[in-house]
Amino acid sequence: MTEPTVVAHRGFAGSNPENTVGAVRAAAPHADRVEIDVVACADRTPVVFHDTRLDSAGRSRGITDGAGAVADLPPDTVTAAEVLESGERVPTLARLVDETDAPLDVELKRPGTTTVRRGALSPADRDAARDRWQPFVDRVRETLGTRDVRFSSFCEGALAAVRARDSSVPLAPLCRDLDVGRELAGRYDADAIHPSLSAIRGAATDRPANVWTIRTRAEARAAVDAGADGLIADYPGLSSQV
Repeated sequence: MTEPTVVAHRGFAGSNPENTVGAVRAAAPHADRVEIDVVACADRTPVVFHDTRLDSAGRSRGITDGAGAVADLPPDTVTAAEVLESGERVPTLARLVDETDAPLDVELKRPGTTTVRRGALSPADRDAARDRWQPFVDRVRETLGTRDVRFSSFCEGALAAVRARDSSVPLAPLCRDLDVGRELAGRYDADAIHPSLSAIRGAATDRPANVWTIRTRAEARAAVDAGADGLIADYPGLSSQV
């Protein structure tokens, strides 16, 4: 059996302060790629962060000592926030690119608004969604330069904005419903699909599937048994002996 590829989810978020320069550096020797989340600050500077807010309001987890919605804050405020009392700060995408060299999976999460539309859209809505994402996607692509990167997103608008500029860059829709993932993968000529573990159970994909979020060796085994080609994992070493 071929060993699955390993994508370090947020830089192995179970072991490291997620989405930080330190996490990417620590994860790189133990993974084929490192996954990061990218969102926009108030001036649309791309920063590497997952939640809507720096604090614990709403559905955010309060993983920093900062406060406020990232989309409403200037980059200096966002990047001053310490992540999980680790000494690591929220990085701009530019800083992370400058200070690390691992191949990246870049999840496009929010283009500067707190509300985004996930999944497949009707034909009438696709152009508008792409246009909302396009300025942020263009800035992310410019920042990444020649970095080895694969883009992913739950949002069709983000996928469409990437494809509007580059017909060949690796792309992977994220999904909780494999039918949605297949639809988006076909529409945007994606190289892979990134389904949840529950989505891939008992189903087949027509292109490589990298399954999230794997936190235990039992989940790694279940993903491989279900046909996963790769594991998007919170910890290193979960793919060994699966």
